[in-house]
Amino acid sequence: MSNRSAEANQDLTPEVLLDPHPLLHRLRREEPVFWSEAQRAWIFTRYNDVIRAFRDPRLSAARAEMIAEGQLPGADPAITSDFVRVVREMMLMKDGPDHARLRRLGNRGFTSAVLDSVRPTIQRVTDELLDGVEPARRMDVTKDLSQPLPAMVIAEMFGIPTEDRRIFQRWADDAARFFGETLRDVEGDARAANEAIAELERYFLRMLDARRERPGNDLISLFMAGQAEGKLSAEEVSAQCILVLIAGHVTTIDQMSNAVHALLTHPGELEKLRANPALYPAAAEEALRYDGAVPFIHRIALEAMEMEGKRIEAGQIVFLGTTAANRDPEVFADPDRFDITRENVGRHLAFGYGPHGCLGAGLARQELAIGLSTLLRRLPDLRLDADHPPVRRCESLVFRGFSSLPVVF
Repeated sequence: MSNRSAEANQDLTPEVLLDPHPLLHRLRREEPVFWSEAQRAWIFTRYNDVIRAFRDPRLSAARAEMIAEGQLPGADPAITSDFVRVVREMMLMKDGPDHARLRRLGNRGFTSAVLDSVRPTIQRVTDELLDGVEPARRMDVTKDLSQPLPAMVIAEMFGIPTEDRRIFQRWADDAARFFGETLRDVEGDARAANEAIAELERYFLRMLDARRERPGNDLISLFMAGQAEGKLSAEEVSAQCILVLIAGHVTTIDQMSNAVHALLTHPGELEKLRANPALYPAAAEEALRYDGAVPFIHRIALEAMEMEGKRIEAGQIVFLGTTAANRDPEVFADPDRFDITRENVGRHLAFGYGPHGCLGAGLARQELAIGLSTLLRRLPDLRLDADHPPVRRCESLVFRGFSSLPVVF
């Protein structure tokens, strides 16, 4: 191991996460399969290694206990008992047939017909949010658009009453913070996540009871229709609802802000997009590659295995570096360049890969493309607020975004 790579053990800090790419480039060149003493985990940074790992059945997605125990070694298990119990039942924590059974249920909520039906909702919500800030000629993209847009859309898809949406967003944020390997007050965030997951489960179980009496066209009713077919318990259906709620808004919040920031800091690409609106889908894909909302995805080794000459022991944690893979120069030419006309951008791994690829990728793409196109069409003079610099959110190894992105127009 080179001395420079050894130094990287101390580098996965909030300060370095402001711009992780120099470190990730160095690891990719020197030790693409790297053991981090700081994280007590392996880190994969090459595109082809990450792809192989997503396909490898020896690397398990069943990591609910790891998320809790890895962050709170030796702590009282009661602190995270509800969190582990519910998260363990989510499809992204399952392997093989169990995953396929739950995935079939989830697929019901994200068919092309469902996605087509939600497009008007995304457009309406985006316009309503911009109506609220346009007179002020300034806004915080994260707080005024990125955060409320996916939360309101997924709430409408579930049929959640308007008056409950704020508390749902808080519960989702609390659960996601601990799930994403918090770098803040670990025990405090763990207790908040445990309470949030328990509250979400109680809420969705009540909604499931209500939909049995009066089914509708919302996601819960669609999932209910698949419950008997999949031989699922109410608790399993509730766990998938919680997963979709959290994943359906937390990562999209970050990705929207990341995309807006990328465009506003690359004026040439922004002008190219304004001149050719047909490029919006491609711009969204390049934003996903260039500054993805999920830098790492965890797996656990079920058995001892070798990768790039390194021995990975059974039970060890592996971080699949999707952000690092998306800037691998062997796959993406000039990878640190933001280029909305990049030809092979569709190969990015922002939504994962393989059987566990993001269930809501189609919805996220729609929200990103519609949100960006509406924002730039309605606010043609949009630019960063020179008096209030953006603030990166660097409290997690799994989620990357902004806590504040002030703009003027």
